[in-house]
Amino acid sequence: MKNPYILTLTLLFTLTCSLRVVSAWPQAEDAPDKSTAESTQPTETKSVPTQNEEALQVVRDSRTRLFDFQSVQADMTQRVALGDFHFQASGKYFAVEGFKSRIEYSVKLGEMEGDFLEVCDGQILHTRRQIRTKPSATKTPTPPQVELTRRDIQKIIREIQLYADKPEAYRAAEMGIGGLPAVLASLERTMIFDAIREEEEEGEPVLVVQGVWNPNEQNRILTGLGGLSSQIQEFLPDRVRISFSKATLFPRKFQYLKKLTEEETSYRPILTVSFTNVILNEPIPAQRFSYIPPPGMEERDETAIFIEAIQKSAKVPTPDSATKAKNE
Repeated sequence: MKNPYILTLTLLFTLTCSLRVVSAWPQAEDAPDKSTAESTQPTETKSVPTQNEEALQVVRDSRTRLFDFQSVQADMTQRVALGDFHFQASGKYFAVEGFKSRIEYSVKLGEMEGDFLEVCDGQILHTRRQIRTKPSATKTPTPPQVELTRRDIQKIIREIQLYADKPEAYRAAEMGIGGLPAVLASLERTMIFDAIREEEEEGEPVLVVQGVWNPNEQNRILTGLGGLSSQIQEFLPDRVRISFSKATLFPRKFQYLKKLTEEETSYRPILTVSFTNVILNEPIPAQRFSYIPPPGMEERDETAIFIEAIQKSAKVPTPDSATKAKNE
């Protein structure tokens, strides 16, 4: 069986890399703070998922508003509870106009360490994922597992301009651009938002939107995990809860919830990412968005993957399928 530490790191990357918003300095031996909202909590449920149009509109308006800010910088805190593993984490998020952004986090779990970095300079979005064994006086160091990718977001933007009247295509494009807009675009694609209510968090009014899996998307993700699906499925969330600032619609908190039992309607958070000390429209040093890939290593180009996703979302045949149809 796969090393449990590697499996947990793989799962963490599966969750957080799709989110692209997590920064972590885990402390496996520390239990989560019981004074926080990380305890078991009731939540609104429906037997058949039905899209709540008001909730969906808040998600879409927040995504649009993120592009209107001149800049965003915020502290991030993360809590993860996956089985017996508990993490408490912190980090930062930066974004400015022109599609420039930076997200980075590190994970320490048992004998393993993992790092994730995403940097976009407005032209190319680079990602680096790395898993390695912690140095030890009794063990021979092993080379880290490193994955480098890149995508040309300007090509993605030019492609989406061909389908201005296709909302589905726009969501596919935003997922390729990265940052918090990619988080919301991904959630809109994979979740059905079925509830919304107004609450107060830390003295500030917030709009809380809840969602459940789109069954088709859930099946697609589990299929894509292949042999890992049976091990990971028990850790995958059943619901998502997003808290938006009512004043700015900035997403203050993302919570991924797991149902305790089939008979109960209570859920426990397995992943919570909170943004605090949010600063909008203030200058950020340009070097935050600079990146040089490690020497001697090749980045896998994912640009074509996102362009194909845009075309499929817009119901436009890809060149290969068009040629095949013509020959038939």
